[in-house]
Amino acid sequence: MRILHTSDWHLGMPLKLGTMIADQQYFLDQLYSIIEEYDVNAVICAGDIYDSSVTNAEAIELYSSAITKICKELGKKMIVIAGNHDSGARLASGRELLEMAGLYVSGKIVKDTRPVSIGNADIYPIPFFNRDEVIAFYPDKKSEIPSQEAATKVLCDHIRESMDPSRVNIIVSHAFITSAELSDSDRAAQVGQATSVSKDVFDGFDYVALGHIHKPQAITETIRYSGSPIKYSFGAEETQVKQVLIYDTNSKEITSVALNMLHDRKSLSGTYEEISVMDSIENCYLKVTVTDRIASLELLSELREKFPCILELYGMAYEGSGAETSITIDELTKLDETDIMIRFLEEQYHFTPSKDQINLYKEVVKSIGEEADLG
Repeated sequence: MRILHTSDWHLGMPLKLGTMIADQQYFLDQLYSIIEEYDVNAVICAGDIYDSSVTNAEAIELYSSAITKICKELGKKMIVIAGNHDSGARLASGRELLEMAGLYVSGKIVKDTRPVSIGNADIYPIPFFNRDEVIAFYPDKKSEIPSQEAATKVLCDHIRESMDPSRVNIIVSHAFITSAELSDSDRAAQVGQATSVSKDVFDGFDYVALGHIHKPQAITETIRYSGSPIKYSFGAEETQVKQVLIYDTNSKEITSVALNMLHDRKSLSGTYEEISVMDSIENCYLKVTVTDRIASLELLSELREKFPCILELYGMAYEGSGAETSITIDELTKLDETDIMIRFLEEQYHFTPSKDQINLYKEVVKSIGEEADLG
């Protein structure tokens, strides 16, 4: 039997150029093809289906279409756990009904983790949790559960006590292993290292399907992060080969299947002339550093004519200032008319208007608007 392992879809992740829904749909179309090509029997998603616990309608529709395609049209089982970005309660709503369709969703930990039995494998889901939830199950053991690692070990010990050694035992967890390598998009893991756990808590399982960290990596031969299926940040993530993993429960072989990106990510640095003549990057999300110009609205507008997917622009410092200039698409979308006026004056004339001058400008703009309304 073959089980596909994926995680960290982050459906609904914002992108100020518009949306990442197209990138995520591109991944899902590949996922469906891989499921069929490799004759996969079940799909595991190890958390962070969504990017936020309160997500948008587009993301919900994309998830709905994905589970319908996998479970109904392709006839495969699917095991999903909630990650730290998900709302576990929302994700697991209608759980019993979903199980009848072959979708097993675990939104919150339980004291007695029931396995999902498929073929010769028992799959134990452990959604993202905090230490206090485990202490609530074992109040008499509070002093023995001082950390996230201790709490995870208690849950795994309870599973190990009852699991059948003649079966292939798989655990699904959304966790930060202490030795894991992070990417810039691993926001929660970077600030939550106190909740990391050692790989030893998962001893005794045939395969550990992990989510939470976006870089695909093997902690050990059998403890794996599939990583995010899309490049969500610049830096180290630019060179990563995104993938899904396929675990064969008979041979115990693990196969990595590479994914293509609808939009790759690249960081560029050079003079304006050097960057403006670069080819084959028009469809990439770009972080651009122009070494001989100030990062201005005008420069961003010029470069976007050729490179419409620029997300971040950096440039040389203003004269007499040691600070690098910068502007991002995120900042640009938040600028109103007054912000644009102030930035223009600062960029072109190195002049910052006073509060009285800004108020006068606002009055003039308001007056023009009122005249326009009157026809």
